[in-house]
Amino acid sequence: MDDNDSDRTKSVAQLVRETIHMRPSLLDALKMQIVNYSALARMLQTEIGEGSLEAVKAAIIRVSDELEAESSLREEMVLSILRESVVRLQDKISVIISSEELDIPYIVTAYLTDSYVYVVDQTRLKKRLPDHVQVSSNLVALILISPPRVEETPGFVALITSLLASREINIVEFISCSTNTVIILDQADALNAFSLLQNYI
Repeated sequence: MDDNDSDRTKSVAQLVRETIHMRPSLLDALKMQIVNYSALARMLQTEIGEGSLEAVKAAIIRVSDELEAESSLREEMVLSILRESVVRLQDKISVIISSEELDIPYIVTAYLTDSYVYVVDQTRLKKRLPDHVQVSSNLVALILISPPRVEETPGFVALITSLLASREINIVEFISCSTNTVIILDQADALNAFSLLQNYI
């Protein structure tokens, strides 16, 4: 292979890599190794308009091997954090959304562009709330307290939400801050979610 062929192969490989990384569905399929490489190569060759079918297919296989290795390592890192996390449930939770800041006791709060969101223990609310606030009561907080490295490890939140989605568990509110992850759920889903996460701890 001369220098020109080598440059062209590198160019095709880079085009293939960039195209795949722009498509999350392709990334997922390659990580799970459920892709027909020849069929994908034909599709990408037409799309990028460069390289032979063999060169495109070889680039896809290289990307797939890299993704599998990266995915396995990242998944183990994320699961190790989940195994070291403490999970607890707290019932009688309310979510309060207000356009103005409120002076109320809260478990966690978040300031959005146009409103304040408070997750509160509804048994501690002693005073009447303004009429303009939106209140959802009798919810359950699933609280995860994780080791400090959770802040530097990509994929922890994605794992939690994917696990819950796999059981068709709806998340009412989700706040992740520092080492705490607070997930607000309907009462009907709380025990199922708790049991699901306990399986990994």
